[in-house]
Formats: sequence, C-alpha cells, structure tokens
Amino acid sequence: GDLRLQNEPKEVPAGLCVLLVEDEPLIAIDGDDILRAMGVDEVVCVRTVADGMNALATRQFHAALLDLRLGQESSIPLAQHLASINLPFGFLTGFRDNAIPPELRDRPVVAKPFTPTQLSELLLSLSARLDRASLRRDAGF
Repeated sequence: GDLRLQNEPKEVPAGLCVLLVEDEPLIAIDGDDILRAMGVDEVVCVRTVADGMNALATRQFHAALLDLRLGQESSIPLAQHLASINLPFGFLTGFRDNAIPPELRDRPVVAKPFTPTQLSELLLSLSARLDRASLRRDAGF
C-alpha cells in the first residue's frame, strides 16, 4: 500500500454535513480545514450550546464533534440532546476528566490537540453509523 495515504485524511460519504462545536477559533478553523479536506460537504462551526441547539433546529446534520468545555459551559446538554435524536457524535477535549456522564461514556473521545488522522478516524467511525439510504435521501434536501 501507499504509505503516503496513511497520513492523508480519509474520504467520507458524499453530502455530509457536520456540526463542529468549539469555542477556540484556531481549533475550530483547524477542524474545519481537516473535515473539508476529508470531503465533508458542509461544516457548521458554533461556539456555544445555544448556538448548537439553534443550528440543529434549523438544518439537517449527519454527525457532530463537540468540544467538551466551551468557555465556562460544558457541551454535555448538547450531547444529551444529540443522543436523544440519534445523531452520531464524538467529543474533543483537552481534559482527562470525569465530566462525561456515565450514559455518554461509550461515545468516542479525541484528546486535543488532535491530529488530522485522529479527527478523520473519529468522523469515519461516526459516519459508519449512518444509514446510507437516509444519506442519499437527504442529498436532495
């Protein structure tokens, strides 16, 4: 196999729309670049739980990546909402802490600072849970 490809972000299904919840602008920009390089169609970056809820109410997403700590607030309420609507998501965090409640501890976690490979593997694991048929249906939406 071509070794070079192992460091390149892997491709995701076409038409993917991802919610990136991150309060640090540089990390958000970095994440946005990596996701787009993987072939994500649309990345919507928000900085607060309220903005995340708003985004979810107004458009269709296929996956979400949440920074666990958003300034003074935690993204856990948003994560619980995502779990309730069955939207695949994972956490990004610079903390090795117990802030993740037990019912969400089975979700994937990537430590910050993340590498493009870690972020792309996280998204691939999330997109693998997507129903391909629903993805095709949403493409016309």
